[in-house]
Amino acid sequence: MKRARLAIAAALVALSLVACTAEPTTEVPSGLTSEQAERLAVTRFRNFDAGVRTIEITVPTTEVGEISLSGWFDFAQGVGYASVKDGGTVWWSAQTVAFRDVPSAEAELPLPTDQWMSYPLDASSNPLAAALALVAELGFDRPDNPQLLAQSDAARVRADTVNGTDVDVFIGPSSSATGESSATDSRARYWIDDTGLLLRFEAPKGSAVTTVDFGEASGITLPPTAPGTP
Repeated sequence: MKRARLAIAAALVALSLVACTAEPTTEVPSGLTSEQAERLAVTRFRNFDAGVRTIEITVPTTEVGEISLSGWFDFAQGVGYASVKDGGTVWWSAQTVAFRDVPSAEAELPLPTDQWMSYPLDASSNPLAAALALVAELGFDRPDNPQLLAQSDAARVRADTVNGTDVDVFIGPSSSATGESSATDSRARYWIDDTGLLLRFEAPKGSAVTTVDFGEASGITLPPTAPGTP
């Protein structure tokens, strides 16, 4: 337990994790209807409008195996806070990550004010840092453009359920600077209900897949700046 916790702490500080392999999913995409484009377009705004949501993050790594985090993200403020299984707790924004290397079964509220170490968040450094940065990007203060989504290669791939709720699974548009379509198994996936609310998100990188599950939260307040800072 102690060894695993120290390894996770080192990963957060050194930001040197490497992705492991996972089985790819076979999917048959179809172009978005106008209604589907509207739902996909409001997904990030629905998160922003909801404010705080619960998050369960799973990040595969070769160094310490699968890292699991459980906590909250405040999409209105752009800050998150979670416990790391067999590790400590982490607070982050799009720019900063702070880690507290003290074992905790859950993300303690209010946040402790001592023993935090803060660093710039470099999303390109490793899968864990990338996962934290991706969550921070899943909220926005206005809807995306549904017409542009409908004209892109974003697609619906299948129906599914998340915790008993019916959803459609979408792949996002290619992010290639050349505008060329990228493989569907290399693009982010969104599990969205009939109101545009995001219930699950997957981000493939190579053959590894980071997963984030979302839920409702109420009465949760997170500090807007890294804990332990003036």
